[in-house]
Amino acid sequence: MNQKALTFYMSLAARSARSFSDEPVAAGRKMRAGKICKSCKVPLPLPHTPVSKRCGFCSVRHHVLMHFRRRSGWHCHFTTESKQKLSKRLTFMSAGKVHEMAKRGNGLIDNWDRDGFEIDLEIGRGCIWLRLSDEQYLALGGVL
Repeated sequence: MNQKALTFYMSLAARSARSFSDEPVAAGRKMRAGKICKSCKVPLPLPHTPVSKRCGFCSVRHHVLMHFRRRSGWHCHFTTESKQKLSKRLTFMSAGKVHEMAKRGNGLIDNWDRDGFEIDLEIGRGCIWLRLSDEQYLALGGVL
């Protein structure tokens, strides 16, 4: 088996092992109970009402899903929460630029996001939620 195929299968195994973790289940329970933000998972102030909600930081941000794929460079395109495609498409020559884009877009909040993002980069395709300011959102072709 060649190195590329081995890396692909190992990253698939790591992704499936990561999916069996109970960390997202516990976080989901806390989100539905209104104890943590549904976007960045920080604790919310009292009183807690049983509904998913966002913290003050995330409520003023635009939530955009960045899809990325390695094909003679790294190709990125973006969709909003309402599944509308944004007009801007970006191409980078290195994975470091994709990582920088996710970091600047507030996509790498916790270890869970970082680990999944690194696995997706190894595989060569994936997506991550970005929390963008108005200026960043407009730069991607969004309309306020």
